[in-house]
Amino acid sequence: MARRRIIDAHHHIGGDEDYADRLAETCSTLNIVKVCLVCTNMPGNKLDNNANTKRAFEKYPDLFVGFGGVNMWEDDGPEQVQRLHDEGFKGLKFIIPPKAYNDPSFYPIYERAQELGMPVLFHLGIVARRSARKIRIDNNLMRPIYLDTIARDFPELTIIGAHLGNPWYDEATMSCRWNPNLYFDLSGSTLKKKTPEFLGGLLWWTPTTFYGDAEGRYAWEKIVFGSDVNWTYIKDVLNDYEQLMDALNLRPDLREKVLYGTMASILGLTDEGEADEVP
Repeated sequence: MARRRIIDAHHHIGGDEDYADRLAETCSTLNIVKVCLVCTNMPGNKLDNNANTKRAFEKYPDLFVGFGGVNMWEDDGPEQVQRLHDEGFKGLKFIIPPKAYNDPSFYPIYERAQELGMPVLFHLGIVARRSARKIRIDNNLMRPIYLDTIARDFPELTIIGAHLGNPWYDEATMSCRWNPNLYFDLSGSTLKKKTPEFLGGLLWWTPTTFYGDAEGRYAWEKIVFGSDVNWTYIKDVLNDYEQLMDALNLRPDLREKVLYGTMASILGLTDEGEADEVP
């Protein structure tokens, strides 16, 4: 029987010099065939930045996919997006904005990403508290309901919301159901603190549900695997996903969508696992 393929939609490059090598070894063991390395490109951040991420995906181009961090506090907006695209980044990551994510002043950034065919990942909900932060953090500016507005205004922009909006799960799943271009991962503490029954109750719709998905999909076709942990804990997060899907008796084809298929489609992968050309 062929080994299942996995795509990790949410991972950060660690600060150790050999982190990329260790991560690559772990991915080989777990049959993770692609990893989206997302950046937290903020003032004062010396490790999880675009330069380190670029080095990693240039060293392992068949494994790592770069999601460049956009500094939302700067004024050069779409020019940041174009630079990242030209440097080989395939997607974008947003976190800790000075205004709500759906503020119109950010629209030129999203418009350029849409034009370039770059999927985007938004941090949602509570941000870990770290003493090194040099900017004001307002978690209320990162609520999942803001992605609903963006998804409607940029229907060709593929959007991934992190952490299922923790703690605003209802906002996340309602927005997910109504927007064909909006997806979520379950990284973070959610799988440790929430029961399968809770998550199954949020992700309830099917192709035959009256109040269902706009494109007739199952709710679980909108969920992707994301680890968002050090390489040493990826297997633990994968086990959490597996235990959740076991408890909900999720069908094999939907499990494949969660672990690989949906993200493969987002990244434009062919059956051989290589990405099609993007603009």
